[in-house]
Amino acid sequence: MVKIILTAILFSCLHAQAFTLITTNPNQTGWASNEITFLVNTANCPIDVVALMSNAVAVWNNVAHSNIKASYGGATTSTAYANPTTVYCEANFSAATGGADINFVPAAASVHTSGGTIYEGIIYLNVSAGQANIANFDSNVLTITVAHEIGHILGLGHSTDANALMYFDGSYKDKLTLAQDDIDGVSYLYPSDEFKDGHFAGCGSVAHLPPPPPPPKGLLLLTLLMLLPVAVAVRFRTKSYENI
Repeated sequence: MVKIILTAILFSCLHAQAFTLITTNPNQTGWASNEITFLVNTANCPIDVVALMSNAVAVWNNVAHSNIKASYGGATTSTAYANPTTVYCEANFSAATGGADINFVPAAASVHTSGGTIYEGIIYLNVSAGQANIANFDSNVLTITVAHEIGHILGLGHSTDANALMYFDGSYKDKLTLAQDDIDGVSYLYPSDEFKDGHFAGCGSVAHLPPPPPPPKGLLLLTLLMLLPVAVAVRFRTKSYENI
């Protein structure tokens, strides 16, 4: 029974560790505030990006163990990293994003951090001449895509769970929902009040803990002496079975 329980816990933990963070900094957190706002520059946009953003941010706001409050905050003329995060339609998408393929990538996101804390971000929407121009997708696919990019702005990297919104390949998703892995990730970065003293304690999001203190002097020897009679008894019983 113990072995079965431990195995179940092991597989549960391995699943929970599928989410990643957007940087490789081991001290990365999310934004300093749990209230994260997005401003939209609608210039050059061939679709209703405002409605799309409103739907995409909402999916992140209904996580039981997270206090994240993402929202659409209005219009902007910015095309640069900012706080609140800028969302805009970029005709020169590949150059602006550092080489993203205009035929396969409809949107991209990036953040700047300081000391592990995110302080500004940007979401690029592809309106280039490529096949992945956002005008070529239906609203459901685009909403899922933008919700994925919002996850990056919140601080999440790509998940290894194909069911997750943060999975690298958006073609696996046809509904705007969060998988358990997405929930674990956002709860880790933005824990609700009951977890304020440490990150959400899921298997994939355990706060850094100091190493345990060394055992008291002589404890190891005492433990070995206590186990000696058990070892002798097991050996004696084994010999008895061999003589049967």
